[in-house]
Amino acid sequence: MKTTFQRCFLVNFAVEPDAMRAKIPCHLQPELYEGRAYLSIVIAKMLRMRPAFIPPVFGITYTQVVYRVVVRCGVERGVYFLRSDADSRLMVAAGNALTFFKFNFATVRWEVSEHTVAFSLGSQSEASGCIAANFDVGSARMQLPTSSRFPDLNYAEAFLTNLYTAFGQKRSNGRVEAVRISRSPWRSRVVTDRTGIYDAMTSGALFCKDQVQLDCIFQVEDLAYYWNPLKLE
Repeated sequence: MKTTFQRCFLVNFAVEPDAMRAKIPCHLQPELYEGRAYLSIVIAKMLRMRPAFIPPVFGITYTQVVYRVVVRCGVERGVYFLRSDADSRLMVAAGNALTFFKFNFATVRWEVSEHTVAFSLGSQSEASGCIAANFDVGSARMQLPTSSRFPDLNYAEAFLTNLYTAFGQKRSNGRVEAVRISRSPWRSRVVTDRTGIYDAMTSGALFCKDQVQLDCIFQVEDLAYYWNPLKLE
């Protein structure tokens, strides 16, 4: 599959390791930094998603929100998906049929201006995943906020974005589901969120408020993305 992330925000949370271990399969371990596991909520407007052999004109443009954990499977770093939301019923159905990304249908709204990007998501599932965010893109910068545990943006990017494999379940024969990706270079800017409501991270749907801390938020644009077929490894 092939697409371009026209607009993307990576909302990064530090999470208590034991709380994270309870959410992922036992063949995976959370990758820790300074004693914390990390989860990124990827909020992305996807342009012309399609099988790679199909011309762009036949692709589907939609919004996808993914809750992905930084993990290690054996010696390899990658991600594990706790939840995905999308505003396309077709992509939800296809995603659940063909991947382990755990899609839910949601309604979304973007309001884009010169200095702010407002985003809202209304979850249709029983486990609330509602989001209300107002990103201050006008003051985007290269410095991390004081809330971040990372020493600088380069280090944070290396830990949170240099991840090229999504791991799924371990089969009875010992093989693990894996989807590998390739993409264009990730060039982040750091932004703040004036609203910052992420229900799944505080309501108990995924985590409780005392288990997580917002670390930093990245903004990236026009990111070319390519998913290889799922394999058992």
